[in-house]
Amino acid sequence: MASLYRKFRPDVFSSVIGQEHVTKTLINQIETGRIGHAYLFTGSRGVGKTTCARIFARAINCLSPVDGSPCGKCEVCKALASPNMDILEIDAASNNGVDDAREIREKVNYPPVNGKYKIYIIDEVHMLTGSAFNALLKTLEEPPAHAVFILATTEAHKLPATILSRCMRFDFRLVSVDEISDLICKVYDKEGKTYDTDAVRYIASAAEGSVRDALSIADMCMSLSNGKLTYEQALGALGGVDRTKIRELFTAISSSDVGECFRCVDDLAVSGKSMGLIAKELTYYARDLLLVKVSPKLLTETEEHIAMMREDAERSSVDFLSTMITLFSSLDAELRYSVSPRIVLEAGCLRACKLAVTDISALEERISRLERLAQGGALSAPSEPARSVPPADVKMSPQMVWGKVISYFRLNESARLQTLVGNHTDFEVKNGEFIVWCGDDYLDFNDKAVLDALDRAFALNGIGYKIRIDKRVERDKDKELERLRAMVGKDVKINVIK
Repeated sequence: MASLYRKFRPDVFSSVIGQEHVTKTLINQIETGRIGHAYLFTGSRGVGKTTCARIFARAINCLSPVDGSPCGKCEVCKALASPNMDILEIDAASNNGVDDAREIREKVNYPPVNGKYKIYIIDEVHMLTGSAFNALLKTLEEPPAHAVFILATTEAHKLPATILSRCMRFDFRLVSVDEISDLICKVYDKEGKTYDTDAVRYIASAAEGSVRDALSIADMCMSLSNGKLTYEQALGALGGVDRTKIRELFTAISSSDVGECFRCVDDLAVSGKSMGLIAKELTYYARDLLLVKVSPKLLTETEEHIAMMREDAERSSVDFLSTMITLFSSLDAELRYSVSPRIVLEAGCLRACKLAVTDISALEERISRLERLAQGGALSAPSEPARSVPPADVKMSPQMVWGKVISYFRLNESARLQTLVGNHTDFEVKNGEFIVWCGDDYLDFNDKAVLDALDRAFALNGIGYKIRIDKRVERDKDKELERLRAMVGKDVKINVIK
């Protein structure tokens, strides 16, 4: 027995859902006879690229198309319904070499057997090698009048610009949850399967815009029981997390109840749910709450679920929800490669609890204060830090002072300033001043950026010395003067040759 996505594959354009912008253009081309020589169908998986290519291939050969779709009754339609030589489907994932492209180039000159056009449908065309693209380039630009190329891919950005410029491009969209839900309901009705509406919507949401994925999931869920398909059964078949459990975990986080957070994570872990899935569902739930607050029309949930989420949304700020989304979505890579994913998730929940306590109230208060100041008058620029640092009664050894300075620079200043300060070891305290003796790098060390950073370091550490930057040659000159005075017994002068 064929799977649902094969059994219910559309054979006319009117049965294709969610791609009206594509099907309408193709129908108009068929009705006016303006058929192009090369088409590019791009979009996510399972949205109808290959299906539309097959319908279009049969429609342009049909003797009497009905609303732009093949009639299915004429001799050509009957001949093209089974494998034939006029519609050739090529899988570029396994036929991606230059020899395969040369074979297409050689055979494209042979005329069609049954219809007017010979169509080449190349699926996953981005898998072709560079040499294969080059071999196909001239044929794709100027094929015989009877040849039509339809290239299908999920990654159009990998195609060379020379190929893109020769094709008429159609971008296929992800299909909405409502459209997929309606399709699954029709399929289940034709199959005689009873179902809950919530179960169908959950299947449609899990498909993430892919019709083929939705029908594959619906096929799996249909085999769960001979009775009515329930939401719990669909949830179990997909290994999903119950929304009630996710809501309990979110409530524990928003109320900063760490113990309840650990209990909720434990319940989900015992039931066999993966930590990555829990983090993903938490991210989606926070995102839905954010939409409830800012744009409820974008939600695809039922009114009952929206009413339930509105209570949680009213208790959470927009900033908290956006931070939650960022926090748990960033856990994906860490959870994927961690040897202890449960600990990673629990640590993420603890960070989220801390966010809930603060909820950026301090930041909001600072912003409000700035707004009040701005309304009263222009905000004044911060003044330059003072060069002299009181008080003078603070006594510290030179080694202690410089150690605090080095620690401050490592934590707060740039790598250049860290290196410059770290290289200096010649300093002393004299007459209430902290003197840094410099050699050839005196000018670099006496830079305004260095002096400002030193002022900040002294002020933040409560250092009560006034800082002075001086040349080492001046200190050496003073020492030499003292030595000579002691020898001569009277004052002397020294000329320093630079």
